Amino acid sequence: MGLFDFIKDQLGQNDKETDNAKMQQDLLAAVNKAGLSIQNFQLKYEKGLATLSGVALTQKDLELTRLIVGNHRGVDKVNDDGLRVAPYAAGHTVPETPLVLAPNQQKPGATATPPMASTAPGAPAQPSTMVTVKTGDTLSKIAKEYLGSANRYAEIFEANRPMLKDPDEIFPGQVLRIPPELKPRSSQAQTHV
Repeated sequence: MGLFDFIKDQLGQNDKETDNAKMQQDLLAAVNKAGLSIQNFQLKYEKGLATLSGVALTQKDLELTRLIVGNHRGVDKVNDDGLRVAPYAAGHTVPETPLVLAPNQQKPGATATPPMASTAPGAPAQPSTMVTVKTGDTLSKIAKEYLGSANRYAEIFEANRPMLKDPDEIFPGQVLRIPPELKPRSSQAQTHV
């Protein structure tokens, strides 16, 4: 958890003259519309910074909440220190979520991955890899780079619903999640021509 940067200076996605109260209402409406499972959800918006708190039922709900808010026009940073995943069993802790890096901070082929979490029954889910869309990216191109096959673009699309409405509508600076369960398939499956 922490402070996440969402770079929006491309395609006019940044709006510095935003009314804080209206933006806060818009962001709450966007999260509510998504129908995610978050208890005691609270959001505060001020001058490009959205601060989130509450308890998400799943790691996916937490990550999508962060991305829905962070990918919204006028939001430059998201602080989700107060947003947690519900504990699954006594004694288990929620792993840290990877830091979202701006495109100019990412190294080609590098991903932000957390330490491995326990896969024992009742253990919390591992956080997803966060990918910042670059100019010229498509879901197919991202699927090829991170999953080994462009044909797996639909898996990335599904992992980012309801934030994404159409697989052809992504924009530079937008941040997408690639869950750990979408591992690249074996090289044997990738060698078909």
